[in-house]
Amino acid sequence: MAKCIICNSRKGKRKCQATSTFICSQCCGESRSEEQCGGCSFFGGGAARRNYRKLPYYTINEMEASGENERISRTIESTLTMIWNSDRRRVNDRTVLRLVEMLLDHYHFGEEPGEMRDQVLAVGYQALLDEIAEELDQVEPEKLVKVLSAVYRSIQRHSRGGSTYLQFINRFTGGMYMADEQE
Repeated sequence: MAKCIICNSRKGKRKCQATSTFICSQCCGESRSEEQCGGCSFFGGGAARRNYRKLPYYTINEMEASGENERISRTIESTLTMIWNSDRRRVNDRTVLRLVEMLLDHYHFGEEPGEMRDQVLAVGYQALLDEIAEELDQVEPEKLVKVLSAVYRSIQRHSRGGSTYLQFINRFTGGMYMADEQE
């Protein structure tokens, strides 16, 4: 197999429609553009390329040092636990991670999710938008994005599969009474 035409160091395993030659997967991922790669099976569109961990965020220390950051985070996480407590059978850590990604798409990238076939996501997304509009309407978008990114990282840090993150934050957001009522 020939070497990648772009880096000339790794094996070219993917047929590139832009160069009409074989390139390695790393160069394919780094050189994609919608104009050249639209329609290619390796080009997944905007959301598939997003690395939410590269967005600006507040560190744990910055979150703890700011009462406003904690208030914003508590509002978002309380809504996430409310969504979880309303349907524990279908809502888990993966669901709320996707909801936070959708909020980042909205507030950072300026994109709407489009038609949602998953009713849990549709209802949860709207609940989060409503809560942010009602409780956090005075927060600058940049600050909201940084807190959302911190929440995103927290979900990834605490999730061990299932609902471990949600169980963890449920203890701190006042959601315990909702869990007790359901059981």
